[in-house]
Parts: sequence; C-alpha cells; structure tokens
Amino acid sequence: MIKKYLKFCSLISQACGAFAVAALGLSILIIVELVLERYFFQRAITWQNELVTMLLVASTFIGSAYVLSEKAHVSMEWIYDFLSKKNIIKLKIFTSFLSLGFFLVLFYYGFLITEEAFVKKYTTGSVWDPPLWVPYSSMLVGSILMTLQYFAEIIKLFNDRDFK
Repeated sequence: MIKKYLKFCSLISQACGAFAVAALGLSILIIVELVLERYFFQRAITWQNELVTMLLVASTFIGSAYVLSEKAHVSMEWIYDFLSKKNIIKLKIFTSFLSLGFFLVLFYYGFLITEEAFVKKYTTGSVWDPPLWVPYSSMLVGSILMTLQYFAEIIKLFNDRDFK
C-alpha cells in the first residue's frame, strides 16, 4: 500500500513537472507573440499579460510538487555538517511537518478564495475579463499536490534505515 502511494506521488509529481515546463514554454511563446504584435501591428495587448501571469502562477504552484520530489528546493545543508545522520533525518521530519502544516493552511485559504471567486463569479475586470477562480485554483491544486508529496517525503524519512 505504501509503495503504491509513493509510486502514485512520483507519477503525479512527474506530471506536475511536465505541466510546469509546458506552462513556461507557452508563456515564452505568448510573450514573443505579444512583442511581435505590439511592434509590427501596433496593437494593444489585452489578453497576453493576464494569460502569461496566470500560466506563471500555475507553473509555480503546480510545479512545486515536482521540485520537492527531486529535492531541488532550497535547503540549509551546512547545518547537516554539525549533526549525526539520525538527527539530520529528525530535522528533516520536523521541517517536513512544518511545511505540511503550511500547505494545509494554504489549502484551506486557497479553497475559500477559489470557492468565493467561483460562486460570486469574480473576474479580473480587464477587457479580456477571465474568471478569477481559474488562477486561484492553481493555488488550491498546488497545495493539494504539495500535501500529498510531503506525506510521501515523510513516509520515506520514517522508512530510512538510519532513522530506525
């Protein structure tokens, strides 16, 4: 059961990484199109700025699960020089639980603002006027994915031979 969960989290985080790369790539293409449209046709840019912002926000929140799974996040490894292997694992477990708590709070507030934006039909108020629940939902989805990934990381730490 635990192996299936860890494999599931691994597959989901890989998909999140692919999504983040695709969103960044699409953002670059839209910015290039924005510059060309502005320079050659002197047209006003309406939807490009908002879409690029939404894609970058989604890439950040949803791609964070992949970053965590690959241990590519920022950490203060110089502290590990002063600790034994067992204490390093204890510290990682402690910080993982702190981070998990943060993402549970983020999930709660992300759910509240996404629900409010969806129910009350909030929009950006621009000419394009997309609904605000779309970018807000990336925070909600990202917090769910990070919660799942932190559970997987905590399970891996508890199963570490040096911890037992």
